[in-house]
Amino acid sequence: MINPQLPQTTSFSPLATAMTQGWQAQLNLSFYPRGNKTILLHKKQQGPLAVQRPFYPEGNICHAYLLHPPGGVVGGDSLTITTRVAPCAHSLITTPGATKFYRSSEGKIAQQSQTLVVEENSYLEWLPQENIFFY
Repeated sequence: MINPQLPQTTSFSPLATAMTQGWQAQLNLSFYPRGNKTILLHKKQQGPLAVQRPFYPEGNICHAYLLHPPGGVVGGDSLTITTRVAPCAHSLITTPGATKFYRSSEGKIAQQSQTLVVEENSYLEWLPQENIFFY
């Protein structure tokens, strides 16, 4: 069995950081089987990156929407998503719309990283909507 607690991340003040260098956001999710369905057992978020309450349109598969309320990614933003799916679990993660990346001044770089850990005999359907880049 794997530990539902994902590695600890550095603590920060999202609002103070956003004012100087952009939004810094992290989201850690862990999915586990329980009975005949998969549940979101662990969720930890920092900054403007969240997940809606899971739902089950296919019965036992846990569906989750990733949300980034600011509405776009600009220079200085850093979004980090870490997801773990335990053995025998099945989850689907998507976004409600396209992710928008905007050109930034002053050469600041925006980044989004995902770490997806899918254990033996488990499934993760990673289906975010498209990215739209504005130059």
